Amino acid sequence: MTNDDLPLDEEYVRLALAINEHLPGYVDSYFGPTQWTEAAKQAGKLPLHGLQERADRLAGDIAQADTFDPQRRDFLALQVRAMQMSLRLLDGEQIPLAEEVEVLYDVQPGWKDEAHFLEAQKQLDELLPPGDSVKQRLDSWRKSLELPIDKVKELLPGIANRLRELTRRKFNLPEGESFHLDFVSKEPWGAYNWYLGQYKSRIAINTDLPLEVTRPADLIAHEGYPGHHTELAMKEAKLIRQRNYREHVLTLINSPSCVISEGIATTALETILPDAELEAWYAEEILPRAGLSQVDAARMMAISRARARLAGVRGNAAFMFHDQKKSEEEVKSYLQKFELSTEKLAEQTIKFISNPLYRSYIFTYHVGRELLQELFARVDRDEYFARLLQEPVTPSQIRAWIGQ
Repeated sequence: MTNDDLPLDEEYVRLALAINEHLPGYVDSYFGPTQWTEAAKQAGKLPLHGLQERADRLAGDIAQADTFDPQRRDFLALQVRAMQMSLRLLDGEQIPLAEEVEVLYDVQPGWKDEAHFLEAQKQLDELLPPGDSVKQRLDSWRKSLELPIDKVKELLPGIANRLRELTRRKFNLPEGESFHLDFVSKEPWGAYNWYLGQYKSRIAINTDLPLEVTRPADLIAHEGYPGHHTELAMKEAKLIRQRNYREHVLTLINSPSCVISEGIATTALETILPDAELEAWYAEEILPRAGLSQVDAARMMAISRARARLAGVRGNAAFMFHDQKKSEEEVKSYLQKFELSTEKLAEQTIKFISNPLYRSYIFTYHVGRELLQELFARVDRDEYFARLLQEPVTPSQIRAWIGQ
């Protein structure tokens, strides 16, 4: 046992709350006993050396926890391994970004060959309306799809209701779940889900960034149904309430569970809506309601799919910024060249990867998506998506499933 013989799950939670005192935001959501958070706040910033010793002891105890279900033990072992890395970083240790990502997230990131992005740009060249350079034409296309925030607010309830119903039919949402939407500014992210417990979430949308007509459905699927909100509500029901796995009363921003969460979120919309149904929904309802009936829904979706292939550019940008020590201007230029970012979007990406919480988190999106796409190509998608929503899964376990 560790820390005055606390149960392992409680020590895990208390240790995470202690680390959060050094790195606010490290605990992404928490809905456990209030006395645990109060104790952490009262203790303040405990010495890092002592926290490192606690993490080491906890790792050893988990490895010997024979009474734990193997899946639970493996999940906790990798989460604590990530804690140990976070403590090394907080202590000022200089660690290459690839090693940081491998230990924090249980994945092996790599530099993506620019040929991959150029192929996506070639697709865009064929799909976009004629004009000047691909970047200029994509900028014009984006602008043609932009919606004022009032129109976004008008569209969101209907979109949320449809995606909720589709999710409920496939994955049996817990009774009484819901989320509410807030609109914010001056944040490094585009949208964020804060899980509050009791099957409730708060979803914030950053209004600093342009919102295209495809954004409301993508956003609700990613953050809500069947993305982050759905995952955390179902894990509260299945893991906490039914099995008393108290380690799940919190989520950690720098841990292997994030790859699973972002993999779920980035494949959420296509899981509940096949392309043909989504295209029909855009053509028959969303585009007309947005005042964009003239837009070809099939072309719009094809362009969106081609743009999605540019996602790995941001991982390269993180390597450039942190390992190669490139300037902000050099990274911004790279993002504009290969991701075809606007200047504003490139600046937002730099703001994101400059943040200590998110510098390596940027990899979870495209790596998580690619990992789940590889899995879904081999298994029944709905069956395994349901497992991901309900079980303590790690990237290592997904690789094992793929290998089988």
